[in-house]
Amino acid sequence: GQGETLRSLVNRESTALARYQRWLTMPFDDWGYGQLLSPNCAHVLLAHRLFLLEGSNQDLAAGLDRLESDFQSWRAALGQSKTLMTKMLAVTAVQDDAAVASGLLSRSDLDGNSLGRLSKMVRPLDQVELSVRWPMQSQFVWATKSLPAELKEDKSHDRPWHASMTAAMRLPIQRRANAYAEYYEATNKAVAGGRYTNLPKLSSYVRTPATGLMDYLANPVEHIVGVEPLPSWDPYVMRMVETDAQLRLVGLQVWLRRGPQEGDVLTRLAKAGQAYFDPFTGLPMLVNQRKGLIYSVGRDGKDQEGDRLHDVAVPIPRTSPSR
Repeated sequence: GQGETLRSLVNRESTALARYQRWLTMPFDDWGYGQLLSPNCAHVLLAHRLFLLEGSNQDLAAGLDRLESDFQSWRAALGQSKTLMTKMLAVTAVQDDAAVASGLLSRSDLDGNSLGRLSKMVRPLDQVELSVRWPMQSQFVWATKSLPAELKEDKSHDRPWHASMTAAMRLPIQRRANAYAEYYEATNKAVAGGRYTNLPKLSSYVRTPATGLMDYLANPVEHIVGVEPLPSWDPYVMRMVETDAQLRLVGLQVWLRRGPQEGDVLTRLAKAGQAYFDPFTGLPMLVNQRKGLIYSVGRDGKDQEGDRLHDVAVPIPRTSPSR
């Protein structure tokens, strides 16, 4: 119903679309390791979405072809991203692709070949795709390199004498680096062990903001000198796990369309196997038959009956026009 608007956007962004389609055919490499760089995420995502919409506006075959090539490229980028910005750009594109695949699975005209192709596209994330270790290391390397320059550029006459003395000492800087390194290592171990809802807290390693004199002594760089602290990684890890849950849910939609048709939805889902369990709990996905949804509990770990603001949910597909 928005064909004219789509054509206008495609014409306006023809150069970006041509470059985007060329990028899809190229090998991926993230050159930003150890630097604070970012692609123009908004423009890249616009081209990505127009590419998918234009294909879907043609016919089912064209839409599937474009979705498949888009999925392949962005999943490669997701696995090989070395910076936080590129990782988050890639995960956003993969979430878009998963949403398109989920929508296609509600169509009654999908044949067995199309279902087979979608099944391969929406496989759960592997450990390399899921990991944020490289972006963590990149951010840490950048911060460690930039901190001495930040302290040097900060005018000493704007700080009290004790802050200037702290800025000139190597020990507080090394202590700060050690504390963040320990936090990142503990976070990586928790992710590798699948403990997504029980990640270590940054405050256990770096006490910010300060609540007493001991916090100033233990972490003088942020508290006294005032250098901006490194980020907590909980939101980024959770974003990755939510994407994995979304892909598993779309995989369950495929399973319901392709798998055994005997029995109710719960019985059929039980046969899908552990590969499609909720990554947040390690248990089978939940079902709300009243709303017609399959869902994951999401990052808060609470069952909110498929509420899309808190849970990750997809519709239960109809296996035939009469059901």
